[in-house]
Amino acid sequence: MKKYLEAGRLTSPRGLKGELKFECWCDSPSFLIGVPKFFLDNEGTKQLTVKLYRPSVPSISFDGYDSRESVATLVTKTIYFDRDDITLPDGVYFNDDLIGLEVFDDESGEKIGELIEVNDNATSPFYTIKSEEKTYLVPAIKEFVKSISLEDGIRVKLIEGLDGLVK
Repeated sequence: MKKYLEAGRLTSPRGLKGELKFECWCDSPSFLIGVPKFFLDNEGTKQLTVKLYRPSVPSISFDGYDSRESVATLVTKTIYFDRDDITLPDGVYFNDDLIGLEVFDDESGEKIGELIEVNDNATSPFYTIKSEEKTYLVPAIKEFVKSISLEDGIRVKLIEGLDGLVK
């Protein structure tokens, strides 16, 4: 499991005091409330300490960056958070942890394939599941995703029309 996960991208300065607009890639900007530090790399070596975080905008400022000019070097950078700084409710997982899990038909128990992508950008999130012969798009909602276990994989309900949508 990756220790440092993508939080989003710093897009442009906001105001004159070192604040940056932030494109959040998490479920919502409020997901990151309370995260004390972010990183400019996925190994946690280039730390940024949060001075102010505004999930309503969303925007962020960091210690040591006090002007519009000082944050210019951060624009377009992807920032990462430490998974240990977030507590997930039971039964909720980071998308990165789901990639590669085996997927099974809930009714038959037969292996369908492997989860290769979680798409959160659509109106409704969906999973892309790849088998040897087909690719399936399964809505990531409880009517179709019956259970998720990092140890036992994902169990889904397949209906006609979910296969062959992607090549």
